[in-house]
Order: sequence, then C-alpha cells, then structure tokens
Amino acid sequence: MSTEQTKQTMERYFELMGSDGDFGQCYAADVTWLVADTREIVRGPQTVRNYVVTLHARLIDMRTRNFLVADDHAYLEGDCAAEDPRADKRIHYCVAYDIDGGVITAMRCYGLGAPPTS
Repeated sequence: MSTEQTKQTMERYFELMGSDGDFGQCYAADVTWLVADTREIVRGPQTVRNYVVTLHARLIDMRTRNFLVADDHAYLEGDCAAEDPRADKRIHYCVAYDIDGGVITAMRCYGLGAPPTS
C-alpha cells in the first residue's frame, strides 16, 4: 500500500476509535497485538479490540508525541501519566502498526510493560 493509503487506513481507525465506533473493523481477521516488553500476544479482531479498550481505560492523560506513516506501516509515539497518581513521571511508549489491504494486520507496543487486566 502507498503511504497515502496507509494514512487513510489509520485516519479511519482513529476516527472510529475517537467516536466510540467499532474500530475493530479496521483489523484483519488474523490481527495480532504484541506486548513487546512481555512478549505476550493477543490475537483476533474482537480480542485485540477489547484489549485496546481496556488499555486506554487504564492509561491516564494519553498524549501523542509523534505519528509517522510510511508504505504499509505507521508508528505512534506517545506518553501517559503513570498509573499511580502519586508518581511524578510519564510513561513513554511506541506502537508500530503493519497495514495490508486497507486493514491493520499487526501491532507491536513498546514501553508499557505488562498488559492490562480486564
């Protein structure tokens, strides 16, 4: 896919996510989410979608610092407040997206540590 097609896929994904739409429709049938810090893999559109919803509920004051798009890939660098409100620091993370045929086929998250629990 071209950079423009990749950008359109990601814009649609974030638009659906931001409007409480079913952003799971942007995932391939065999999509995976890798928690790079623990090597845990989440598989399947519904399971990955639920994981992302739980993750976002856990992360406080999320901010996107950089967002880059290339042919077939996108990269989001961000930070969020630490889960413990007494901590005086921000957690930095990066999510790498693989895109093919207008859908996200894989995501890898770096820097958030252990996966969220439902």
